[in-house]
Amino acid sequence: MKIAITRREYITHLDGVNRFIANLAEGLIKLGNTVKVVTWSFYGTEKDEIGKFFKDAHMLEEEVEVIPLNRAEMKLNWAKIAFDWFTKGSEILKDFDAVVINGIVPIRFKKTKVAVNHGFTFEANKFYTLVAKKLYKKCDKVVCVSKRLSKEFQEFSGIEPEVIPLPLKLKNFKVKKDREDVIVHIGTRDVKNVDISVKTVEILRNLGHNFRLVVIGARTSHVLNASAGKDFVDLKFNLSEKEKIEILSSSKALILPSSYETFSYAVLEALACGTPAIVSEAIPDEVVINGFNGFRVRSFNPDDYAKALLKIFENDEWYRISKNAVEFSKQFDHIEIAKRYLSLISTSGSSS
Repeated sequence: MKIAITRREYITHLDGVNRFIANLAEGLIKLGNTVKVVTWSFYGTEKDEIGKFFKDAHMLEEEVEVIPLNRAEMKLNWAKIAFDWFTKGSEILKDFDAVVINGIVPIRFKKTKVAVNHGFTFEANKFYTLVAKKLYKKCDKVVCVSKRLSKEFQEFSGIEPEVIPLPLKLKNFKVKKDREDVIVHIGTRDVKNVDISVKTVEILRNLGHNFRLVVIGARTSHVLNASAGKDFVDLKFNLSEKEKIEILSSSKALILPSSYETFSYAVLEALACGTPAIVSEAIPDEVVINGFNGFRVRSFNPDDYAKALLKIFENDEWYRISKNAVEFSKQFDHIEIAKRYLSLISTSGSSS
């Protein structure tokens, strides 16, 4: 089967959506399909180097062909994005048997369309909300990456989506026995609440525990302000995937006191490294099971996160939780997740 996977904006942006596209693409290819990625635009590399960039950035085994609608980086313009997808995108996609859409867009496509919703970012724009609802209804199937997001999406659209979790390329991760006294926080946008993580580790240090906090993500004013004057905080900006995994596999725990998440690759990757996760209630229940592969904290109080972290290190709990985390992560194997998408595509009829 010839399958296209789309990214509405930039395929070279290092985020969870592009990680999803990379893992799903490789999974589908390993199942014998021809897969190409179609994107509106790109940046930071040359056009003929996009495939290599994509392969290296996401630790793929082979290059996946990436087809951009535009030849060079362009400033985001939603009207132009929609127009380009309707015209150029539709022309490119006509030769495929199915398309997996990431970021709903208007396309003319007579075969199977599966749209994946990764989260909500457009509630405030009434016009876009109306257009998005209509476009989703033109798809044969809609997939949400968690049960919680599925409920949100159904309330928003009136469509009952399928729930398929994020795919994870398990062989990229390693589990180390020897760990440093490091707690990792991934994500530097405001909703990731890095200030809570900083205060949490500061509380632990005041109690006599010599932990350091490593913060991984993009350089933002939020993280710079939260870490100012804190010599126990190491900022790691714009790391490669390999470098991030190395830190995760060498650390004692992941902390993620996020205000909003749909699923969280950061948590899945930590679990695959055998690194227990201490998370907020924003992380879906099907990702972190309280007391099994980590702990869920029902507040944004740093004292509560500190107490949860201390539980991990009591009575050899860390070893039990770490082992559970590794076993738990196996259900997200990218080949198995790709099989679910392939089944969905095979059983869906066109609604165009």
